[in-house]
Amino acid sequence: MIYICKAACMPCKACDAACSTCSKSVNECCSSVSNFFGPITQNPLGGYVIGTWCAMGIVIVCMAYTVSKVRCDEPKPVCGVDIALAVLHSCFAYYIQRRLVSALCDVPPSTMSHSEIAAKARHVMMYDIGFCLYFFIFGASFFYNCTVFDSFRNCEGTGPAWIAAALMIFYGFGIFNYVICWFACQCCCGAFEPSKHQPAAGGVIMGAPASAGR
Repeated sequence: MIYICKAACMPCKACDAACSTCSKSVNECCSSVSNFFGPITQNPLGGYVIGTWCAMGIVIVCMAYTVSKVRCDEPKPVCGVDIALAVLHSCFAYYIQRRLVSALCDVPPSTMSHSEIAAKARHVMMYDIGFCLYFFIFGASFFYNCTVFDSFRNCEGTGPAWIAAALMIFYGFGIFNYVICWFACQCCCGAFEPSKHQPAAGGVIMGAPASAGR
């Protein structure tokens, strides 16, 4: 009888072993993905970089699909320009984060104050030539996409291009506000942070005369 019970338990043990192996594989896969994106997500502007890559990936796919499907030629140059702009946006997002991390001198952001991060970001925005050039490209991208819809109006199969152009406009508006809010948040939080040189409440100030309270 005991052998019959053991035989009945074997499928359960096999299922448990298979689930354990599958769980281990999934954990290793998730760990690899986390390690790959860790340098991005664990540093300032991580959300900006990942969000830009996702949005521009959609733009590239939509515009490439439109080029492959439309029969008229008018939308194709617009699609090509937007694909190039999407690549530029994606590259710059990674570039500006690396520049900020470099300005932090590889110090973990969690150990720095908000005011220090804001000061480093301000320095990059004022003196980095790549940021200065991209500032004009960013504005040109926004206004360019506000004018491209007439190119899609009289051509069939341009639905994805409409979506991509609208997404580019929304991206320009959203990132402009994101940067302002992010920088303002860093400055405001830094204003309420205690100074590193400020003594703790109730602490003794070195060199102060002792009170003669005898």
